Amino acid sequence: MDTSAPWLDVFNPLLASALLVAGLICMLTRRRVVKQLIGLNIMLQGAILNLLDAGRVHGDLATPQGLIVSALVAETMVTAIALALVVNVFRYHPEGLVDDMDSLKG
Repeated sequence: MDTSAPWLDVFNPLLASALLVAGLICMLTRRRVVKQLIGLNIMLQGAILNLLDAGRVHGDLATPQGLIVSALVAETMVTAIALALVVNVFRYHPEGLVDDMDSLKG
């Protein structure tokens, strides 16, 4: 454990939890697809910060770094696929509301 910055023991978990909650609230309360995607990315950043803080607390940064790189790659792929789907949604429903997606059934 890093004794030079004891405030990190409180600040990092609180910030990570705040990011997770903010992203979840954004996903649940927003009706537009793009805003929900932004909420998903905020949640993923909170999860990555949790991984990094867990590694710092346990004194082993090698494992969390590998997990973080994997999470960033997965996040990039999810975001790219979601943005491609959002473009399709905006072709048929320019408002981009989630409620309008029922008519996209094929």
